[in-house]
Amino acid sequence: MKKVFIILTLLFSFCYGDLFAQEKGRLSGSIESNNQIYRDDSKIGAKAPKDKFGSNNYLNLNYSYGNFRAGIQYEAYFPPLLGYSYKLEDEGIVHKYVSYEDKNLAITVGNFYEQFGSGLLFRAWEDRQLGLNNALEGVSIKFRPTKYMSLKAVYGKQRKYFDTGDGKIRGIDGEVNILEGLNIEGNTVFILGGGYINRYQEYTGPLENYPKSVNAWSARVDFTSGNSAFQIEYVNKGKDGSSLPSQIIPEGSALLTNYSYTQNGLGINASFRRLENMTFRSERNAVDNELFINYLPANTKQHKYSLPNLYPYSTQAMGEIGGQIDLVYTIKKKTALGGKYGTRISFNYSHYNKLDGTLVDGVFYSSSDFLSLDGAKLYRDFNVEIQKKWSRRIKSYFTFMNLEYNKGIIEGDNKGIVQAKVFVADLLYKFKKGKALRGEIQYLNTRQDMKDWIAGSLEYNIGSRWSFFFSDMYNSGKTKIHYINFGGSYVKNSTRFSVSYGRQKAGLLCVGGVCRMVPAASGLSFSLSKKF
Repeated sequence: MKKVFIILTLLFSFCYGDLFAQEKGRLSGSIESNNQIYRDDSKIGAKAPKDKFGSNNYLNLNYSYGNFRAGIQYEAYFPPLLGYSYKLEDEGIVHKYVSYEDKNLAITVGNFYEQFGSGLLFRAWEDRQLGLNNALEGVSIKFRPTKYMSLKAVYGKQRKYFDTGDGKIRGIDGEVNILEGLNIEGNTVFILGGGYINRYQEYTGPLENYPKSVNAWSARVDFTSGNSAFQIEYVNKGKDGSSLPSQIIPEGSALLTNYSYTQNGLGINASFRRLENMTFRSERNAVDNELFINYLPANTKQHKYSLPNLYPYSTQAMGEIGGQIDLVYTIKKKTALGGKYGTRISFNYSHYNKLDGTLVDGVFYSSSDFLSLDGAKLYRDFNVEIQKKWSRRIKSYFTFMNLEYNKGIIEGDNKGIVQAKVFVADLLYKFKKGKALRGEIQYLNTRQDMKDWIAGSLEYNIGSRWSFFFSDMYNSGKTKIHYINFGGSYVKNSTRFSVSYGRQKAGLLCVGGVCRMVPAASGLSFSLSKKF
């Protein structure tokens, strides 16, 4: 594939060199550098690495000219920050592509990101905070034969650190806007879609009928009319193989439904999801966040405060059933409860159980009851947030959260279910000339695990450029340890520099519902980013 990429790049440069002389292209890109100097901190169990330093660096360059684009991404880890895989300790060009795109056709050769539907079947994407990049290296083709129909096709291997995995991926996806195809006008949208993915990896072991090739397909409907919208997607995954130990995993499936309604200050969103044997990777022996073919984020509320995030839900891809409902209501301005500026109240409830079925070796299901909710409780979260603007200068947020978290299953320890209540008060005061002060206080109450926590922070902003903060998480119930952090940042145009000093608690780090474990750490962090 590298040879094909180089040849196509040379052909592209040769064939269109004269055109480049006639018109001006555009170069864009970004640079990002995240660094930390570590120190030993026995109180929180933080052990500094040998050289006491970690550095993750990214340089992205893209050149566009008419309908053509080309780009590279260079990465360097000297060595990787704690919590990232040691296999990243290297440097080099990890992402490169050339592409052509017009109104109806797009072709990419090299590395690319893509998604079919919601991602239940297939998603190639990057998240640097999670240390995750499973871009495909191969060929991507997108085609619109008509204005109401779109097709995608992909082929390649996934990125695995500074190389590619062994498994080959090929797939196709399509969507049809039915009403547009029938020339029916109005405010109703009815889209049918579906996709297919095949993963192939050689197998030379002793098991008979061991699946080298795994097929998966999806069907989906997207219906929107007026103030309502409904989406449903179903995925079926064929028999797969597990390498540790070598055994055959039965068929898997995923069902995701979502309904939303908005009108006159009221918003409702309800979703349901069921997963069974849906871990899908391009290599059987992949671990952690390596080589995921599909995308299964936690279908729960993503909290923005530190104490609620001590117990974030992590998707149980091999077996879960549940959902969530969001209700947001804005009380009108100039009413008794709404006040001068109105009041916004948000309710959220999410609940997930393990599947009710026969679990083999604690890993996969050989059979299950499709809609039963009698499996072990994994997670339950009921929360309320009240957002109120008191004047042009003062705004407040009050949050209450009632949580049940099966730490024993989600994190794999012997803690069982943690029951906790969390209270948050967040106040923002705006001064003149763009200055603002924000303060928050949090309290988490539980009799399990680490017991009670108290947290607080202050943030002071000077215009859009300068920002300073101080925060502390204190485990008042058990260890009596403070997790103090302080620092600041400076932003000018597209350049941002930040520095901070403090402690990081060991545990799950979740971004957008996708999680990884991070170790305890202590030290000085600084980062620089710029877009151009």
